[in-house]
Amino acid sequence: MYQLSAFSITSFLSENWQRQPCVLMNVLPDFDDPLDEHDLAGLAQEEDIDSRIISHLNDAWTVTEGPFTEFEDLCQGAWTLMVQGVDAHIEEAALLMNAFNFIPHWRMDDLLVSFSQPGAGVGAHIDQYDVFIVQGKGQRRWQVGAKPKHSSRFYPHPKLQQTDEFEPIIDVVLNSGDVLYIPPGFPHKGESLSECLNYSIGFRAPDQSELFQVIADDLLENDKVTQRFSDTNRETTEEPAALPARDMMLLKELLQQYVTSPQIDQVLTEYLSKQNETLDNYELDTPILRDEILELMTRGITIQHACGVRPVYLDRQTDHKSEAPFIFFINGQQFASTAAEKALTSRILNHSQTLLQYSTEMSDAWIDMLCELINRGYIEIVGE
Repeated sequence: MYQLSAFSITSFLSENWQRQPCVLMNVLPDFDDPLDEHDLAGLAQEEDIDSRIISHLNDAWTVTEGPFTEFEDLCQGAWTLMVQGVDAHIEEAALLMNAFNFIPHWRMDDLLVSFSQPGAGVGAHIDQYDVFIVQGKGQRRWQVGAKPKHSSRFYPHPKLQQTDEFEPIIDVVLNSGDVLYIPPGFPHKGESLSECLNYSIGFRAPDQSELFQVIADDLLENDKVTQRFSDTNRETTEEPAALPARDMMLLKELLQQYVTSPQIDQVLTEYLSKQNETLDNYELDTPILRDEILELMTRGITIQHACGVRPVYLDRQTDHKSEAPFIFFINGQQFASTAAEKALTSRILNHSQTLLQYSTEMSDAWIDMLCELINRGYIEIVGE
């Protein structure tokens, strides 16, 4: 189990999150790499996994996307193998993500793991998302610059974006267990000083166009009933080509009424729960039966989230007075439990591992729901 040590979450969130980069030295003491370069190379050979090799040789950059059948010809010069979404495939890697659970599930993207040769890097660049970079084995030098008012972007290779060199405000060598946090918009670059592994915990930050597209897709796909423009108390105009300020205000109010309606909360929650297409392939080949679940729970079982599973629900549902069903989403799929069992359900959703003991207070519907989560592969029984 990975756990941040000598780290104040409150101070970090008030002083650094989305504000300033920082270095957290030895915040993961006695860090044990959840995989090695051979495991990473194995993942890079899989069809459904995003991977790439970036190399720098003779002042030229090369970017090759996986899956890979061989590595020797591609791994030339100062090279890095990068694999996306490792937390959805390796349990220990998923546990590393849990160390950063003080940020909500919906904000988490995935775990990018890279293996680098000495001198390797991807050049100076700027990301538009928050990232924690955990140093595994080896050493890597990181430089981070101040957030510029304006920044240039260029492409030394069609698939590699870089930015201008910068004056560093952070210049540090990370060792195993050290963590570097970089908010959006800060230029940075890393260079391996030895063979090393790095783990980048990235975060999602949808922009307005993405969110409006989600709403538009929902309107088109589900044939929602919506309100039309209405202009009672219309006054005469002598300028028919002019769009009156009052009409513009009414149009904006019409949009605002829909965007702020309760139905949009569920639409966005469903969308924000989507994590990884790989999760759709988790379904058990041999489904477990309800009676088997009951028998196991009678003895007491420990269940855990499958790799990459991060449930999301609207927090207002935890109101004890509410009698509405408790609705949650996993990877865009909706599930529900009764209001009476929302405390038990939320405990399972908020903890990566939970001990369950059968109780007569558990309804048949709740056990059926648990059985479905297990058979879909979202929840696993530890030791089974």
